[in-house]
Amino acid sequence: MAKAFNKKVKPMIFKLGQLVLKRIFLHQNEAKGKFAPNWQEPYMVHRVLIGGALILAEMDGEVWPKAIYADAVKRYYI
Repeated sequence: MAKAFNKKVKPMIFKLGQLVLKRIFLHQNEAKGKFAPNWQEPYMVHRVLIGGALILAEMDGEVWPKAIYADAVKRYYI
């Protein structure tokens, strides 16, 4: 069963400078209700860490001090 499941799972690979959207979690101030957006503005991938973690930077160049796991972001297509 695991073999059949793993056939369809594709790893998310992020590269430096790629644009991503960050998920808004329920405990954040931006989560305001049912019809609020689920994703925050585009961020740029600043560093890719081992284990699937990312260090993000805002579009103006300010780097976030904390890492975020890759399952909480998705690629942003322009």
